[in-house]
Amino acid sequence: MTRAKAQEWAKGVRALSVLLAALIWLSVMLERPGEIKLNAPVYLEQMPAGLRLHSPPPPELEVVIRGPRILLFLLPFRTVGCGLDLSGAGPGPVSVAPTESSFHLDRELKVLRVVPATVPLVLARTEQK
Repeated sequence: MTRAKAQEWAKGVRALSVLLAALIWLSVMLERPGEIKLNAPVYLEQMPAGLRLHSPPPPELEVVIRGPRILLFLLPFRTVGCGLDLSGAGPGPVSVAPTESSFHLDRELKVLRVVPATVPLVLARTEQK
């Protein structure tokens, strides 16, 4: 092997080692836990038959989510909404607290805070004719 070829090969090995070091550093940094604050739109699930919504829910909830940074980085690119389960609700004022499962997130992501913590709603019976 000539001296010129050996130097060229050494430059390639150095470049490859720098690239691998950067990829390892990036993977370690993205696996570290972090937090993100998002606004999640509110939608209602499993409205009981014979009831209707008399007062509208807030349009959005502010939610703080904790988890691996790679997953948090991807969250703004998908729709994160809060589905409020009304299956056990009756007519009158109802206060629904969103749970972690209301947001339909990956298992590695945890909900730290939701503002407001409870959503006040008023349900009324539908008029029968």
